[in-house]
Amino acid sequence: MLQIEHGSLYPALHRIEDKKWIASFWGTSENNRRARYYRLTPAGRRQLAHQTSRWEALVGAVNRVRRPAPAGPRSGE
Repeated sequence: MLQIEHGSLYPALHRIEDKKWIASFWGTSENNRRARYYRLTPAGRRQLAHQTSRWEALVGAVNRVRRPAPAGPRSGE
């Protein structure tokens, strides 16, 4: 569903690492090759929670537009 190219992924990882939201380290992959691994930092977990809340608010707004509340009795009629 979602395909991210190397030219987009690594610059994004470097930007969020610069913001201290992730930390990276070198390790060995399952096929015994050198690999870089990333983990969320405490600041990254806070940012993730913040962005998740914003995403949920956006999804809620879109759903309200897609499925408006049923019409009820109007006041004053």
